[in-house]
Amino acid sequence: MGQKFYRFWCGLIRPIYAVLYPADVSGAENVPEEGACLVCANHISNRDPFYLALRVPKRQLHFMAKAELFKFKPLAALMRALMAFPVGRGHNDLNAIRTSLKLLADGHILGLFPQGTRSRDNSRTPMLNGVSMIAIRAQKPVIPVYIGGPYRLFRRTPVRFGKPVDLSDLGRRMDGETLAAATKRIEDAVWGLGSRN
Repeated sequence: MGQKFYRFWCGLIRPIYAVLYPADVSGAENVPEEGACLVCANHISNRDPFYLALRVPKRQLHFMAKAELFKFKPLAALMRALMAFPVGRGHNDLNAIRTSLKLLADGHILGLFPQGTRSRDNSRTPMLNGVSMIAIRAQKPVIPVYIGGPYRLFRRTPVRFGKPVDLSDLGRRMDGETLAAATKRIEDAVWGLGSRN
């Protein structure tokens, strides 16, 4: 049911978003047509997962979503049907990490917003090390994405996909210094896309 509902939902909201919140997409070819990767974007709105999913029409994205959204059963059912899974904020959620690694091992795309919370004015807030922990353990490409919000009705929002972030020299080390270095590379790649004219 999940894949069919995901496609149905994307097909339903695609024409709505095309009119209300159109996008100016570049670099989408950096997302592999097959195989696992992490798509890491800045976070400005609850719309972000839908907005990103529509920009990768040939692939299905699996997103982490804050655990609070899964407390209301009808909403939890919708979130799971859209292939989202819960993550507890403020601590290392081992179940969310295991789910992420399993999805990547199975060849899926994992969508992440490493800031951990929304920045409504799209200011550069720090990104968290959880994404680096997953990326280093999974050894899969990390595709940075910049969403040039905030969203405004009928205005084109830039969505820029960058080339994979190179973490290969970091090996599989999981110490704090390594994770911080990986996070900074991802962070710089995301915000660097926003600095383009």
